[in-house]
Amino acid sequence: MNAQELILSRILPIAVAIMLLWIVYRLLFTNSNRLKFNRSYILISIIFALSLPLLGVLIGYGSPQISSLKHDLFGGIFLNDVVVTANEIAEAPVDENALPPVEPAFTPWEIGLIIYLIGVGISLILLIFKLVKIFFMIIRSPKEKCNGYTAVYTGKDHGSFSFLNYAFFPDKSVSHEIVSHEISHISHCHSWDILFMEIMMVVQWFNPFIYLFKRDLQCIHEYQADRDVVDSGADKRDYMMLILQQCTAVDFSRMSNNFSLILTKKRIKMITKNEKTKGLWWRLLVTLPVLAVMLVANTNATAKEQNEEQPKAEVKNLEDIRIKISQSKDSIYNTDALEVMPEFPGGNEAMVKFLQENVVYPETAKKKGISGKTYVSFVIEKDGSITDVKVARGFDKSCDDEAVRVVKSMPKWTPGKVKGQPVRVNFTMPFVFKAPQK
Repeated sequence: MNAQELILSRILPIAVAIMLLWIVYRLLFTNSNRLKFNRSYILISIIFALSLPLLGVLIGYGSPQISSLKHDLFGGIFLNDVVVTANEIAEAPVDENALPPVEPAFTPWEIGLIIYLIGVGISLILLIFKLVKIFFMIIRSPKEKCNGYTAVYTGKDHGSFSFLNYAFFPDKSVSHEIVSHEISHISHCHSWDILFMEIMMVVQWFNPFIYLFKRDLQCIHEYQADRDVVDSGADKRDYMMLILQQCTAVDFSRMSNNFSLILTKKRIKMITKNEKTKGLWWRLLVTLPVLAVMLVANTNATAKEQNEEQPKAEVKNLEDIRIKISQSKDSIYNTDALEVMPEFPGGNEAMVKFLQENVVYPETAKKKGISGKTYVSFVIEKDGSITDVKVARGFDKSCDDEAVRVVKSMPKWTPGKVKGQPVRVNFTMPFVFKAPQK
């Protein structure tokens, strides 16, 4: 897979899916007080976006397009692709004093991929730095084992926060409500959500919507912790005043769950919002078409990619020809029944040499920059001769004709045998014509 395919079929689909799912969340769920659902929606959305390329590949292999190609369109034994490349030949007079043209070291897609990887590297370093910073704070600060968590007293003037099973406080004089708030974060495993989002931010560092998703997820974490404190018996009015007092606290690491976020007003509003948000199911139903469209679009793209896939191996690498099995038709045998496979005279190496010496990229297709894939079907008869040569699927007449010409020009094969007797065997040979890039 080259840089262009990696960007277009793997990296960008994830980014687009995250963008669309965030828009859906923002329009339908952002003001809902069904906190567990909202949290699940965000996490499942990110997982869905991350797995979208893989789902497209898995479904694409079983899609009607691919099934049609493998079972309905082609019969017999399916050979590896024969890749035909065209070498550009300069038509202008050669100036002996002119310097040879300098080809760019990297294509724009390769440059884009390099920039992406640099961004991933920088983001990963920053993530490691955050983790190390918290780790050293745990080591250097006084600690106290409590019921279900470890309290870390930093002695620094910043807000309380939690990370994994650790709750960080400036000192032991913090109020009971603050302690309950951080214990709630720990009990809900909010830090694992943040770690997951941080990893996604490394992979999708260029995507602003992953940062928006993380911000919304942190808000939900605060809402959940606030609700737990109030449900434990804390006075709402006193607790809201405490939130106002803590709203200037500094978020220590941006990976931790801090007691107070910037959206203090929304936190107070959520505390006073007791009635459950209505219409959740119809909002959820609205998201299903969005998911279906993304999945179908990615599956179709994957099916097209598999259909028109251009293998990296050139003709000279056809020594590794693999055989794929298809159902037999009429009296033509397949590999399930064959005792002896048909063989090109001299074997695969000889066939490679024959194709190298005989396949020619049509001049008309070369000039027009036409690229594509031609599937040629043929039958190896009982005497090894080649018959019934035809284009099973083509894309350009000149390229189709060239593929048929080469197949017809092949010498007799050693026929396949069943029970010691020669039999007719059907083959399909794909020819991939790759025009020079301009």
